[in-house]
Amino acid sequence: MNTANLSALRYHTPLGEKYGRNQILVDLAAQGRRILELGCADGFISRHLAERGCTVTGIEADSEAAGHAKKWCDRVLVYDLNRPGWSSMLGKDFDTVLCGDVLEHLVDPWNTLREISKVLTIGGRVVVSLPNIANLRIRLNLLMGRFHYQTGGILDITHLRFFTLKTARELIEESGYRIISFHPVVGGRATRHLRLLFPKLFAGQLLFVAVPR
Repeated sequence: MNTANLSALRYHTPLGEKYGRNQILVDLAAQGRRILELGCADGFISRHLAERGCTVTGIEADSEAAGHAKKWCDRVLVYDLNRPGWSSMLGKDFDTVLCGDVLEHLVDPWNTLREISKVLTIGGRVVVSLPNIANLRIRLNLLMGRFHYQTGGILDITHLRFFTLKTARELIEESGYRIISFHPVVGGRATRHLRLLFPKLFAGQLLFVAVPR
């Protein structure tokens, strides 16, 4: 699979149902007013934040996707987050920084989280979504000897890091944050409450809200 031909436009997904990843991300992020979205793709999340009255700044490495995001963001920086120093191009103006399934694509997500603290206002927070590599479906596939990269999802071929619930927490806490809430994405079907009891197994994404210590 040739990763050079993969565009960030492939991540565009609808808002989805009440308990889906996108809806939870928007609900959490929209509690702020001035939002920085890292890896904003074409602005498919930024759009819903702007429609709720938020002011959104985006950072996106894919220039084509960034061009689409300008429709919803007040400002979009075309920048590779693997390069340090992006925080110097922004003020300490954001009450919320949104990392929606972006940190796993980076060489050093610890450094990115530390840099985020430089653009947060006093009392600001970061909203983080990470895919759960220990999801039951992945475990069962491994049991059968299958580990096939894909163009999206938990086994996205551009993922450089993989996280379980334990290591996701460690990533955030080791980067200087205190986790104040956890929101596993397990879907909204009839057995939702049962699956919430076992997020390590059933969560597809692991969502956290954290504040700098």
